Amino acid sequence: MDPISQALLGGVVAHAAAGRKLGLRAAGWGALAGAFPDIDVAFGLFADDIAQLQLHRGITHSLFFGPVVGSAVGWLFWRRDRSRGESSTLMSWLAVFVLALLSHPLLDTCTPYGTQLLAPFSDVRFAWHSVPIIEPIYTAILLLGILLLRYAARVGWLVSVLTLVLSSGYLLWGWVLNQQAIELAERQLVRDAVLDVQVYAFPTFFQMPLRRVVAINEQHIYVGFITLDQPCDIAWEVQAKMQHPAIDELRNTRAGNVFYWFANGLVAEQIRPTGHGFVAQMVDLRYGKNTDASRGMWGVRGRFDTEGKALGEADLYYGDMSLKLNEVRTVWQTAYPSEAETCSKITAIAGNLKH
Repeated sequence: MDPISQALLGGVVAHAAAGRKLGLRAAGWGALAGAFPDIDVAFGLFADDIAQLQLHRGITHSLFFGPVVGSAVGWLFWRRDRSRGESSTLMSWLAVFVLALLSHPLLDTCTPYGTQLLAPFSDVRFAWHSVPIIEPIYTAILLLGILLLRYAARVGWLVSVLTLVLSSGYLLWGWVLNQQAIELAERQLVRDAVLDVQVYAFPTFFQMPLRRVVAINEQHIYVGFITLDQPCDIAWEVQAKMQHPAIDELRNTRAGNVFYWFANGLVAEQIRPTGHGFVAQMVDLRYGKNTDASRGMWGVRGRFDTEGKALGEADLYYGDMSLKLNEVRTVWQTAYPSEAETCSKITAIAGNLKH
């Protein structure tokens, strides 16, 4: 998620664990530790875009990083306190840094992007699809809890615990919404005699109820939206899966192989003829402003001759990454429609956000 939410969560977790012993120092250092794992962005400063996909949310976001690095840093802070004659316990400082560092990858796993929790022993990406990477209500819960700590005095520990419980419940609610979206989509597909499909749901930006839903079988990819505030039938846009030598070649390139792993296999592949052959592209199905599977937020693209041989290196490309005010307004109106607009809004979102 965004670095502000990560820092706030680190501060709340650290204070809940060690605030009675360390006071507001626990929240301050916990906030820094909570944001720290994103230091891996610096690892890719001199790497290409494909390598950056592999480096971000890697080793610093694993379940092993917090206990190892957090224990070392916690011990150093405890030794510093002892040298100054300050009273603190080793367990308090260990709790601050270990738990705050662990909070970061666990929160990131609640987003669709995916996190390598088992790095460096496995590159499997974990994602629970609970919340978007920016979720203002979740951030506001954490911020309010942190602000109240300054005035809570002796009950500060209770404030941080309640903040942690409330914010965690909010994440759980997002996961439940996602499961509900999947179940509703599956029922509709069965009713419409669309069988043997795997259904996925993903949060959309700035709110919780509106979910992007993707269904995939051997022949087709179905993309639509549903709001759990007032559910109605999904207006699917259907795309046939394509088979072509250039697509096979794209999958075997470095860019294609890494991107397929990055997207957890949730990709749509297309072919576009050119005067000298074909352009093949692989698009991330987890993200998109509309139901057109070929117009995702990012993907990889390569050029190939008429026989499917690569013409240069395939590389990462970006679609429409802009965020206009009218798009935010449309998303909120679709997520929370009036009773008269429920189904008209949800079936119109593709047209509203397509251009």
